[in-house]
Parts: sequence; structure tokens; C-alpha cells
Amino acid sequence: MTALLKVQDLRVTFHISREGDMPWTRPRPLHALNGVNFSLAAGETLGIVGESGCGKSTLARAITQMVAAQGKVVWNGTQDLLALSRHEMLPYRANMQMIFQDPLASLNPRMTIGQIIAEPLKTHHPNLSATEVRARVQLWMDRVGLLPNQINRYPHEFSGGQCQRIGIARALIIEPQLLICDEPVSALDVSIQAQVINLLADLQRDLGLAMIFIAHDLSVVKHISDRVMVLYLGRVMEVADRAALFAAPKHPYTQALLSAVPIPDPIKERAKQVIALTGDLPSPMSPPSGCVFRTRCSKATEICARVIPELLGDSHQVACHHAA
Repeated sequence: MTALLKVQDLRVTFHISREGDMPWTRPRPLHALNGVNFSLAAGETLGIVGESGCGKSTLARAITQMVAAQGKVVWNGTQDLLALSRHEMLPYRANMQMIFQDPLASLNPRMTIGQIIAEPLKTHHPNLSATEVRARVQLWMDRVGLLPNQINRYPHEFSGGQCQRIGIARALIIEPQLLICDEPVSALDVSIQAQVINLLADLQRDLGLAMIFIAHDLSVVKHISDRVMVLYLGRVMEVADRAALFAAPKHPYTQALLSAVPIPDPIKERAKQVIALTGDLPSPMSPPSGCVFRTRCSKATEICARVIPELLGDSHQVACHHAA
């Protein structure tokens, strides 16, 4: 079966100038993504996890050409999106939409929510009449749980959860094939998180959406994802089906992340073994040689400093010289 999205050797490098540098000083490279590979099938959800600064949001923006990237992002087995110009990319943007982390900041404060939700229709379906646009806006307001009489209100009049529902309606009103969720519930209360996650799951099932779901909360990723990819310092550490990864993680970094997830049962919580990571996340401007995780890994040996581990395996892939 042809993958809806196939990412090959994706790399993103930013060039950073330090404060106080002279005009002739060459900017230093910051490697935000370094050779990321994965595929996504139609209707599948890929969860992406990792610490802050590991490249999760950069990956989402690279796929949609919001930041410059090298490598290949192949859509539906035919078109490399990174080879397209801004104008040539426009038809493909209708098939991929994003939901952002800060629900209020992602909405234009000077537009009513009716105008905000209708904006993608005016870009991708300019031939629709005003009556047709309004009908679609009201349909999607109902689908995400907003009331019809709220159509002329402004974003500041809504709670964070309601603003995220507005963002979901805006993203899905043109019925894309791929929805990229960049930590969509991290700014919301726990009870509201559950409502938004369940809404996304229902809409995905109804529309047959493929989703890339980025999150810090592994319990959320476990609930909504079919497969999970673990990122660390711009590299993929492990990719596996949700059940396999949560039941038997192979990479030391994945094991440490999962050991930090709280268990509701207090007896099991006290009995579990927590794997504490030592030190801080290294700077992507000067990453460690070999395996980028070796400076915080208890299993690191001499080969880890010399050789970058390849991502190996079939359904369960891991990049580690000492994988469990």
C-alpha cells in the first residue's frame, strides 16, 4: 500500500548569530533535524514524543514548508513537496492542515470566529457563494461543539478549549487528508484535554484522516496514536506500534521517558523503577559525536562515541548499539 506521506532524510539547519558577534563572523549552524525518516498511511495516527528542543515542532513545520528543509517529503507516492515552489505548493496545502499549541495566539483577534473558520474556504474554494460559506461554517461549528449564536464573537470571548475547537473547525472545514497537531492540548486543563482528544478521535474516524500528533504527555499519545516515534536532538531514536513500544521499549531514552509516566495505582507507582536521566539536553549547536544520546545514557560505551547508530528493524525500529 502506498504511504500517504513518506519522509526521507529530512534535515533542517538554522544559522544562528550570537549576540556581540562582529558583522564578518560566520553564523553557527544549529541542526534541528538530522536525517529523519518515517512514513504515514492514510487514516493512521503517528504520535511524536521527546523533550523540548528535540525537533518535534520543526518537523511539523518542515513537512508543510513553513521552514526550509532538505531531503524528501513525498506525498501519495508521487510528488516531493520540498521540490515545489510556494505557488506550486498551494493545491497540496488544502490536503494538509495544522492545529497549533497556543489556541488563542493562533487566532486573529480582529476577526470573528465565523471569519476565522471561513478563511481556508476563501483561499482554496474562492468560487463558493457567501451563503454556501456561511452554511459550511455553521456546520463545522456544530461538529466541534460551538453554538450557532457564537458566530459573530471574537476569540478573546472564548476559553482555551473553545479556541482550540475553533482552530479544529478552521483546519478541517476544507476536509484535508492530513492533520498535523502540534501539542494541541498542552495549554489546556486536564478535563478539557480529554474532550479535545475525544473530539479529534471522532473526527478522524468520520473523515478518514491521517494525523501526526505531537505531544509531551505520553498518556495522551498512547490513547490516540497507532504508532509512536521518539525524537531526541533531531534524530529518531525509536519507532514502533503503540502497543509494542509501551509494552517493551528498546531504546534507553524511550525506557526513561516511559518510566516517568505516573501510574494511577499508588502501589504500582511506588513499586515501579524510575530511570532518571542525568545532565541536560545537549545544545543542537554542538551535539555529541556518535550517538547523540550517549552523554545521558547509562549503557554508553566506546562505540557510541564513534559511530552514529542506524535506525534498524521492521515494524519495531530502534537506533541504538545496545538496544534491549
